[in-house]
Amino acid sequence: MDNQPVKIELSNKPKTEIVDMETKENINDRDNINNNSNNKRKIIIIIIIIIVIIIIAFIFILLFAILKVHKDKKIPIIIDVDEGGDDMIAYTIANNSQKYDILGITTMSPEYYVDKVADIWLKFLKYMDFDAKFYIGEDHPLVRQTSPAVFSHNYGIEFPNTTKTAESKNAVDFMYDTIKNSNKKVTLFLLAPLTNFAKVIQRDKTIIKNIKEIIIMGGCKKEGNMEMNPHAEYNIYSDAEAANIVFNCGANIKVLGTDVTHKVEFTNEIFEKYRTMNTKSSNLTYFAMKGNYETWGDYYLHDPVTVLYHLNNNIIKFKKYYANVNTTNPDVNGTNYGTIDFVLPINDIKSNIEYSESIDLEEYWKTFDKYIKKY
Repeated sequence: MDNQPVKIELSNKPKTEIVDMETKENINDRDNINNNSNNKRKIIIIIIIIIVIIIIAFIFILLFAILKVHKDKKIPIIIDVDEGGDDMIAYTIANNSQKYDILGITTMSPEYYVDKVADIWLKFLKYMDFDAKFYIGEDHPLVRQTSPAVFSHNYGIEFPNTTKTAESKNAVDFMYDTIKNSNKKVTLFLLAPLTNFAKVIQRDKTIIKNIKEIIIMGGCKKEGNMEMNPHAEYNIYSDAEAANIVFNCGANIKVLGTDVTHKVEFTNEIFEKYRTMNTKSSNLTYFAMKGNYETWGDYYLHDPVTVLYHLNNNIIKFKKYYANVNTTNPDVNGTNYGTIDFVLPINDIKSNIEYSESIDLEEYWKTFDKYIKKY
């Protein structure tokens, strides 16, 4: 073979161009890698955002469920009141307990000053910073003839003026509509003459099927507080016909009378205790009872017994009776009008109420303190 020289063909492309192409490829690869990395980061961020949104939504749903369960556990109540400072203390305890869904406050007066009662209650709600709907009810009894009286009561506090007004609906209409349409049975605290609820029953007695319990402050066996009839108590005497209607409506009724409330005395020691406890509720308690005493010479805590019994069933012992309220000669002083006849159930006589027989004062004051200290 001839020894021919080997021809080596060199590329006409300059070296720099080759390097540039390699660099571009590397850059493209890096760009692709960066793009993929950026896309992954975006996906991760989106996933994190979605997870956070789901967690937040879950927390809101959980909180809503907890609040709903908490509200569902609350007992729906209506409180019917008059002008007494002890009514305000009873309402304060109910509010502070956080165990009630207070649907509304209603009021009546037997002597035509119901608007004045409403005015002072609206100022009380402002003073205590309580949020509640207030409804004005009847201003005279069902049958008994009464004369207009001047509203005169000392509360020991100069309640602030308020722009808050009573609801436009009458108390009787509110009671009827609310009880009838409630999806839970309603408990009634009746701390005033029973005219408002008696009118509800007169409208439709079947309303009681949606009532869980009626708790009344009123009546007595022996220790009354009416000058015209020493054997009668104010709330029952003020409208005995209404009391008879309510007692015989067929509902589950507990009546706490002055036989037990007269055992709850506001002594000097107790006055001083609540004067120095330094909560808004204790201040109200001190001044309200001071006002009660200065207005009527009454140093008993009548109305709070109803709410406190409901919060602590160990406070009061009850006994079943058939109770009939005397409604004869309503306009003649010195008669038995407003007196309750208590008959033990036997044979065909069925009980229509449970009446308070005794009170555990140690349990009472312990429970009272518990809720007055809260706020």
